[in-house]
Amino acid sequence: MGPLKDRDQPSDPAEQRQRALVQEWEATLGVFRTFQTVAVHQRFQHLGLLFEHLAPWIERGIQGIALRYFILLPKELALARLFAKAARKEELPRTYEAFLLWVEGSILHDVTHPTDEIGATNCALGEPSPALQQRFNRLPFPERALLYLFMVERNSLAAVAERAGLSSQACAAALNRIWRKIAGEDASIRLPLGWRAPQNPLTGESASGEE
Repeated sequence: MGPLKDRDQPSDPAEQRQRALVQEWEATLGVFRTFQTVAVHQRFQHLGLLFEHLAPWIERGIQGIALRYFILLPKELALARLFAKAARKEELPRTYEAFLLWVEGSILHDVTHPTDEIGATNCALGEPSPALQQRFNRLPFPERALLYLFMVERNSLAAVAERAGLSSQACAAALNRIWRKIAGEDASIRLPLGWRAPQNPLTGESASGEE
């Protein structure tokens, strides 16, 4: 008879990942509770540790919403603002899923609020400019999706066309048309390093980011 398996240890990789996330969030909650219990004048000394634990969760939320809604975000600015909001909360959600929903709701509120500065200020080097963010995020969802997959995720034209259910020619024409909506005749639009504008995706001639 072989060795007995630990019943508390899941064998499925997905279950193992879920358990690891739960444990990671519990550790984050522990750090947050410690931060809340220290004297106010001593909290500054604990901010670094709190940021170390909380920032990865906020970054997960930012990345998730960017891919779900295909929007451009000033990630460094969003991270700083959301961390400041979270650090001022009296308590954090008991589950990491609820916290990620809070991140998503906060970002969507900031993006759609007409007087909010997110996406309308100068961002960290390597992030999309305010003009690019605003023009991109105003596009209809299907157009944002096409452009995001090609320009930001750098999927091939064939891969983007397959996901959209289009021929390569139709996809290339759509990418060019959508990009003209953003860039137009504005020579000031610059892409972050590693991004590419679909100037002529059929021939592979695309402008690369210069920032």
